[in-house]
Amino acid sequence: MATEWTPVDETELATQLRTRGLVRTVADWECWRRDDRYSVWIETLATILNATDAPPIDHHIEEALAELAGPRFFLIQNVLCDLIPHLNVDQDVLLAFISRLLDAGGNDLAAGAPSTAFGEWTKRDPARPSKVYEAARTGDNLALRQLYSVLLMNADAEEGLIFAQAHEREAKLAATSALGAMELGERYGEVLDTLLQGASSDDGDIALRSVEASYRAAAKRKVYAPASFDEQLERILQTRSPTAIHLAADLLWLHRVGLSESAIDLCLDAVADVDPANIVTISHIDHATYQLVGAERVEKVVYLLSELFDRSQGRITLDAFQSTYHALKQAGADVLGSAVVYWLLNGDVYTRKCVANEVCSVGNDDPPFSIPTSSLPTEPSDQLFLCRKAVGWFFIDPLAAIVIPLAVLRDGSPDIASDVLSLIYDPLLLSYGGKLKDYLERYVGDGGANGSGITELLARKAAFKDAMEGIERLVELHPSEMQREAERVQWNEKMERGMEQGKRKSIFEDIFTKQYILYGCSSLTPIHTGEGATHLTEIKMKSFSISSELPLLNIVDPVGLDHMLLHFKLEPREQR
Repeated sequence: MATEWTPVDETELATQLRTRGLVRTVADWECWRRDDRYSVWIETLATILNATDAPPIDHHIEEALAELAGPRFFLIQNVLCDLIPHLNVDQDVLLAFISRLLDAGGNDLAAGAPSTAFGEWTKRDPARPSKVYEAARTGDNLALRQLYSVLLMNADAEEGLIFAQAHEREAKLAATSALGAMELGERYGEVLDTLLQGASSDDGDIALRSVEASYRAAAKRKVYAPASFDEQLERILQTRSPTAIHLAADLLWLHRVGLSESAIDLCLDAVADVDPANIVTISHIDHATYQLVGAERVEKVVYLLSELFDRSQGRITLDAFQSTYHALKQAGADVLGSAVVYWLLNGDVYTRKCVANEVCSVGNDDPPFSIPTSSLPTEPSDQLFLCRKAVGWFFIDPLAAIVIPLAVLRDGSPDIASDVLSLIYDPLLLSYGGKLKDYLERYVGDGGANGSGITELLARKAAFKDAMEGIERLVELHPSEMQREAERVQWNEKMERGMEQGKRKSIFEDIFTKQYILYGCSSLTPIHTGEGATHLTEIKMKSFSISSELPLLNIVDPVGLDHMLLHFKLEPREQR
C-alpha cells in the first residue's frame, strides 16, 4: 500500500488492476489529494483501462464494495467519478458499473455523484447521448436510470420534450425533472405547455413531478409560474400525502422565486400538516422558513410554527427549527418579541411550552427580546392576559418574564396598570432580587413609564426583605438530616445521568482523549512526533461561572407558587 506518493509504475498498476480489480486498486493506493500527481495517476488508470486488452472495470466489484463502509466508500467513489469521464469502455458495462456504485451509496446526499460522472462521460463524445436515448426507448432500466443526468448534462431540451411526451412512465418522469433543471432559453414556453399537460395527469407522480419542474423552471428565470400551475398545485396539495407535503416544502425552500403569493400560501398551509416522523421534510421546512424570515414574511412563519407545534401536540418543537429561530433573533429584538407576543396570545399549550424552553435560560444578563408597540393587542383584557401568560411561562427567567409587563405599562391601557404592577410584585419581585431588581432600577433611572409605581414596588421589596432577615435561623423551617441526604443522593444521581447522556451525544467523545483532573490549574498531553519522540503540550485551565437565582417563593410557599403559575399558564383567553 502506498502511504506517500511514488512515481506510477504502469506495469505494476496494470497487474494490480487485473488481480485486485479497479475498486480495490483505488482503495489500496489511497490517493485522495487532488493535485498534479493525482491527475497523472488518473490518466494512467484511464490509459490502462482504455487499452484493447484492458482488465474489466467491474472485476471483483461485488466483493470490493462489500469491504467498504461509511466515509471510505465515498472517498473511493470520488476517485472513480473523476476517472469515469476519461474511460472509453462499452456503454452497457459502464452503466452496470455505475448502478452498482449507486446501490452501494444508498440514500446519502453524495450517492448521486456517479450519475453526474456518467453525464460528463456522454458529453465527451457526441454519439454517446443518442445511444443512451436509444437504450432508454427500448426500456433498458439502466439507461432509464441515467436518462435524467444525460439530458441535463447535455442540455438536450429537444430530446427532453420527446421523452416528456412519451408513454413510457419512467422516461417521462426523468425527462420532466431534467426539463425543469435546464436552461431553456426560447423553448421555455413550449416546455411549460408540455409540463402543464403532465401536471393535469391522473398519475399522481407525473403530476407532482411536472408541477415541481414548472416552478423550478420559472424560478431559474426569476418569474412566477403561470396561474394555471397554481390550480394544479392546489389539486395536488389537497391530498396532504407525504410526497405532496414534501413537494410544498421543497418549493418554498428551493424555488420560492417562481411562486406567486397564492402558491406560497398553498404551500404554507400544506406543510403545517407534516407528519412529525418525517424529519427530512421538517428539515426542509426549516430551510424554507429561514429564507422566508429573510424575505420579510415573518408573520407567515410565526403563524406556521405555531400551527406545527400545536397540530403535532408537541412532537415538533423549536429544536427542529433552530435555523428559523436564529433568523428571527438576527432580524432584531423587536421581531422576536412580536413573535413571542403572537405565540403567547394565540398559541396553545404546546406552542407556549416551545417558546418558554427556547426563550428562558440561566444566566441572562439582559432580556432576550423587546416588545414593539404595534405588537400589543388593543383590548385591555388581552393585554393583561398576555402579562399573565408571560409571568406563568417565563417565570424561571425573570428578565424574560418582565419584558411584556413593562411593555404594557409603557404602551398599554392605563386601566390595567395596577393589575400589571401587582403581577410584577407578586410573584416576580417577591421571588427574585439580583438581576431583576437591578434591571428595574435601571428602568426607573432611564425614565421608564410608570416609574413611580415601579419605585414603590422596589420599596415594598426592600421592606419585605428586611422583614425576612433572620428567618433562616428558625430551626422549625430547616429540613431534617434525612431529607438533606435524600436530596443529595437524588442530585448526584441526576448529575451522573446528565453527564452520561451528554457524553453519548457529544462529537468530542470520539475525537479527544478523556482526562479526569481532580486538582490543578493545567493539563499535560503527550504529543507523539514520530520515531519514538514525544513532547508535552500544556493547556492552562480558566475558570468560568454562570449565576442563577432560586425563586424565594419556591422556598416559602412552593405549593401556592405552583398553583399560581399553573393558573397563569392554563387559563383560557376571554372569548368575544
